[in-house]
Amino acid sequence: MPESIPDEEMAYKIVQLYVEKVSQRGEKRQMGLDTIINAYFYTLLRLQRKKRELGIIEPAVEKEENTIETADVEQINFPESAKSQFDFD
Repeated sequence: MPESIPDEEMAYKIVQLYVEKVSQRGEKRQMGLDTIINAYFYTLLRLQRKKRELGIIEPAVEKEENTIETADVEQINFPESAKSQFDFD
């Protein structure tokens, strides 16, 4: 399994890439130090929030996958619209 990059480093790399792309395009956009710092902290918070969300969602997905793996096709509650597309009889 690949080594995990710390959120701080990932946020830095994302902001660095953004600044480089803006510079390459030659956009006449004023980016002061405050703007770049705000972009870094915004990106860092977004990464951390995404990790928290995944921490909540992953166990539920794993549980559902285990249920599906062990369940009989008849036990799975497919939506009616999906049932009409398949013949389970």
